[in-house]
Amino acid sequence: MQARNCTWRSTGFWLGLVLTSLAALSSHASAQSLREAVEQATTTNPEVLVTTNRRLAADQGLKQANAGYLPRVDLTAGVGPERLNSLDSRAAGLSDTTINRRDAALTLSQMLFDGFAVKSEVARQQARIDSAAYGVATTAEDIALRAIGAYLEVLRRQETVAAAIDNLNIHQRIHEQIRMRSESGVGRRADFDQAEGRLAFANANLRMEQGSLRDAQVAYLRVVGTSPRMLQKPASPAHSLPSSENLALETALANHPAIKSAEADVAGTDAQLNSARAALSPRLDLELGANSGRDAVHGRTDDVTLMLRVRYNLSRGGADQARINEAYFQLEEAREILGRTRRQVAESISLAFNAHLTSRDRLASLKRYVEAADATREAYAKQFSIGQRTLLDLLNSENEFFSARIEYLAGVYLELGSMFRVFAGMGLLLDTLEIAPPAEAAGPSRKVQR
Repeated sequence: MQARNCTWRSTGFWLGLVLTSLAALSSHASAQSLREAVEQATTTNPEVLVTTNRRLAADQGLKQANAGYLPRVDLTAGVGPERLNSLDSRAAGLSDTTINRRDAALTLSQMLFDGFAVKSEVARQQARIDSAAYGVATTAEDIALRAIGAYLEVLRRQETVAAAIDNLNIHQRIHEQIRMRSESGVGRRADFDQAEGRLAFANANLRMEQGSLRDAQVAYLRVVGTSPRMLQKPASPAHSLPSSENLALETALANHPAIKSAEADVAGTDAQLNSARAALSPRLDLELGANSGRDAVHGRTDDVTLMLRVRYNLSRGGADQARINEAYFQLEEAREILGRTRRQVAESISLAFNAHLTSRDRLASLKRYVEAADATREAYAKQFSIGQRTLLDLLNSENEFFSARIEYLAGVYLELGSMFRVFAGMGLLLDTLEIAPPAEAAGPSRKVQR
């Protein structure tokens, strides 16, 4: 019995260490660090690429808006029958005559004043680009956090599988010892049946942990884009955490890209309101026109004009005012969305910080729980060997240790993940990992350092 009384430190944890070391020696080049996995996810994940294409589309919207400042050139041409009945046609004896007419016109117009409609549209499109750029950053932060969660979950499940294997091996040794006692007539049949049942349960636990590991690998593939390979447990970023929840909240409200995106939406809808108001103003254009035509009465005609043309709509049945009212309510909506986003960010950082403190404080108790369970099973094993403990006591102590070990592993990775969640709540997860966000996360006035 002494041979099997290895502690939890020298079984599953050492087994995981040995397996990791052997894998690193055989294929060090294929190992994937947390930073590499997150960088791959933020570069290739379709959810990030959706937002980057939305940002690129917004760039084209700005080009369209700026085109309103440039001259416009229109060419028109036509040919077709024309029925004449005018003073000139009657004088030429061509009254009520159908002739073929051909004409062409070239017009160059330059907007001089439009009630600042183009200026407002340019401002709206610039705000749209900023909103889309911050949307890219927000999505990249979210995908980074999900990639970290998937990475840590694979690591945790690898360790729980190692713990389940160790637990199964222990139950197999106990089962073999009880079987030999039973066959020699020293042990009781009931003890053998009990050991048989606990062995089956240990095997079921292993299958469950293996299934959970496979689920974690599938989730990793979905987020990162490749299957996990030789993952390495990351170092704790505890030294970079803010010292208080208030400091984390201030940082989040000042830096989170989701808030910046909502602020850009407010600016965009404000510019849209100004654009709608421009419809109530007159429009002044400078127009240069050249016309050429031919008909049977006048022959070939050519003329060139240079005009200052004013257009001022007096009524569209209230459509302009309705459009202004619509834009006003859209601006109010955007402001309320900004307020909601700030509340959501504040809630997220508060929950993340609380989760970190809870998991950190809980981990110390879980460690003591494992140590106590380990000491208990060692003592029970010694007492069982001299007949002071029943087989049921021994098996229960092994199961208690296994459960404690699983809980402790969950606590370790929960605490580690909670730290990264705090950084994500502040919008600084990629900065913490020293990963450059996608290039499209920069707006017209910002540049991404790569």
